[in-house]
Amino acid sequence: MKAKTTSRFLSTGLTLFLTLVLLAAWGCVPTDPTGPDPDYDTFKAGPYRTTQDLRSGPSGDSGLFHPTGSGTDNKKFPIFLWGCGAASGPRNYTDHMNRIASHGFVVVAEVSSNSGTELTRALDWLISENDNPRSPLYQKLDITGESGGDNGNGGTGCDSVSPPTTGGTLAVNVAAGGHSRGSIGTFAIADDPRLKTTIHVAGGSFDGRGSRSLRNPTIYIAGENDSMATSNVERDYRATTVPVFMTVMSGVDHMQAAREGLPAIIAWLRWHLMDETERQADFFDRNGVFNTGKWDSKYKNW
Repeated sequence: MKAKTTSRFLSTGLTLFLTLVLLAAWGCVPTDPTGPDPDYDTFKAGPYRTTQDLRSGPSGDSGLFHPTGSGTDNKKFPIFLWGCGAASGPRNYTDHMNRIASHGFVVVAEVSSNSGTELTRALDWLISENDNPRSPLYQKLDITGESGGDNGNGGTGCDSVSPPTTGGTLAVNVAAGGHSRGSIGTFAIADDPRLKTTIHVAGGSFDGRGSRSLRNPTIYIAGENDSMATSNVERDYRATTVPVFMTVMSGVDHMQAAREGLPAIIAWLRWHLMDETERQADFFDRNGVFNTGKWDSKYKNW
């Protein structure tokens, strides 16, 4: 009986193995879509644990996500403002925002509008929280251009130096972005002098004029199977005059674009807000992570 059971087990295992081999040959088994380097760090969570609060922000209905715990002492983190897709809110993007925060960003997610004013209000609120001793964000925001490092005073924790200003504006290390309608709102506030870059996911402007407000490098992330937005994104790309990168992910639809695009979003943020300039090659090199596999990419104006 034992011999028959073992034989049956081996036969079943061999059949399963051969089936998988045949399915892979027919293209029926999903392969790793990450390109040449499946271990690239932004395809997974970053080094920090995170804390989320879905009753935060200037009106108490924002989502706040930030690094916490070990490794965060005497460090300041860049800011990312996120506009959620239409008819959704921060609760729908908790996985996305925690993933971004785990790479060393303070993230605020907002219910979006076409005007994007909720994003600028969130930034104003964050700056005030940085000066509030009762806030978990007290002296945690990168308003000195020293992201992820000490506070500019040798890591003593004593930040008595006023943050620098540029033309009367705080030098905040911040990016804004959004999904679908959140991208539209991001276009609307893209000329805010505090922003260093913007990120537009499955959200091209309706009138083709969204790019007119862009002042800094931007990235467009779209899905091949998105019949709602990708054509508008293509039109915005053609009209864009600032440095721009665009990628269309194969097999990805409108709703999937934000989650599937996370590796590129995080790498872009780490390049532009953390000065990890080596990541430029991941976007521009012919065999770069975001130029191969599911990523069909192009760029201009650099």
